[in-house]
Amino acid sequence: MPRRTYVTLDRIADMSTDELNEQWARRYAAPAPNLSPELLRLGIAYRLQEQRLGGVIRSTKSVLRQLARQPLNGKLKSPSPRKLTIGTRLVRDWHSVGHSVTILEDGFEYDGKQWRSLTAIAKAISGSHCSGPGFFGLTDSKR
Repeated sequence: MPRRTYVTLDRIADMSTDELNEQWARRYAAPAPNLSPELLRLGIAYRLQEQRLGGVIRSTKSVLRQLARQPLNGKLKSPSPRKLTIGTRLVRDWHSVGHSVTILEDGFEYDGKQWRSLTAIAKAISGSHCSGPGFFGLTDSKR
């Protein structure tokens, strides 16, 4: 039985192209793509990190897939908003006062009351009409 050597990030930096190709095949269970040694090193290092610490979470993968399907015309559409999990707490500081909203199954809880929308809560806090998801930082702030 061949002896397996433990691969570290330091070791990857010193590997030959043949060793990198071998490590890629071992880590990804597929032949190494025709990439530069530096890109192979980055891919192997990522895979080591992923195996040790865990990969990208499912919701992030979904957002990345949505972005990847868009045409390369320089205009990116915002990915679909992430679904808020029941029990999640949104916190916003407004004029040095902290405000906390809890996501419920059928709405939101704020200040001891149940609300149907974040926009209504944002209006109650700010005194003016604004986007509730934007107010709580759930949308792209550049818009």
